[in-house]
Amino acid sequence: MNTKELLLSVLMSGPATGYDIKKTMENEVSTLLDVSLSNLYPALNELAAEGLVTFQRVEQDNRPNKKVYELTDAGRAVALRALMSGDARHRLRSEFIFILSFAPFLPRSRVKELLDKRLAETNETLLDLDRREAEEVLQEGQRFCIGFGRAMMEAQRDYIMAHSAELLAGCPEDVRVVNHA
Repeated sequence: MNTKELLLSVLMSGPATGYDIKKTMENEVSTLLDVSLSNLYPALNELAAEGLVTFQRVEQDNRPNKKVYELTDAGRAVALRALMSGDARHRLRSEFIFILSFAPFLPRSRVKELLDKRLAETNETLLDLDRREAEEVLQEGQRFCIGFGRAMMEAQRDYIMAHSAELLAGCPEDVRVVNHA
């Protein structure tokens, strides 16, 4: 999906300010997809010019005015077409896994550092999923995705805990790095 289609999809949940959309893209969408937020506001303006969203200016005391964006019927149709026609690929792209594939060449301390950091990030993600589930009113699709994410994170945590010792055992204690000038 392109940026415009992602924005339209986010707006399917209801009207939102540009700031709210940006936060959703940063906190939720970017955990699932590679997204670029650099052209968020120009893309929203283009969607408005194309008649796919409307906006209302809201004046605020002692703060800059804001715009609240909402899907038009045409925008909803475009978002649904994008969701219906997407490949829905599920890929695993991870620098963590790539670097660990070279664990036999890395010092044990570096591999342990990577594993510990990933385990901490996984536990943090699980806490965030728990928070979202407890604090937010969720649609069934959102509830499914949180459950799916939790299952993946729990499996990752369990795998790291069960197999890190054998990975670390195969790593050298120290590695000498030679700089060639």
